[in-house]
Amino acid sequence: MTGRPLDIALTQVEAGSNMEELYENICTLTSEPELSFNYAATEDLRKWGFSEGCFTCLLQDKKDVFIQAIATYSDREGANNAYNANVDYLKKNDYGSPVKTRTLGESSVLFKKIQSDGFVYNFIFLKNTVHAALSGKYKKDKPDNIRHILELAEKIDRKIPQV
Repeated sequence: MTGRPLDIALTQVEAGSNMEELYENICTLTSEPELSFNYAATEDLRKWGFSEGCFTCLLQDKKDVFIQAIATYSDREGANNAYNANVDYLKKNDYGSPVKTRTLGESSVLFKKIQSDGFVYNFIFLKNTVHAALSGKYKKDKPDNIRHILELAEKIDRKIPQV
């Protein structure tokens, strides 16, 4: 069993000195029996062996928003099913275009979408029994955005215990 999502999510200190934590939520199907994600209904989560999720929101320099969503599953197959369902959901629901980048964990994908009020990056990856997602909304489009979101994801990746 891997560590708890709460232990895997980046803290304000780990994310950087210019980050401010806005909220954090930990949940299980026991604590929130109607829990579902965009890509999965409660029935899917049960079938895949979802054990716990952590959702954290950070604000950078009072303008750029980052959301961490870390979910653990009872086995690799369940985490893989959740990861694949999330990738399909992002592709089918206009979350932007995939951006070529290096792979983290066992599998990963980065989407970029231009919006009227900024630039959104969704990076999701799978490692062991953990499905992790990091969403960043930047006010300005800079080459450093991709590097920055990947650096944050790498910090999360390093915190996931090896099995």
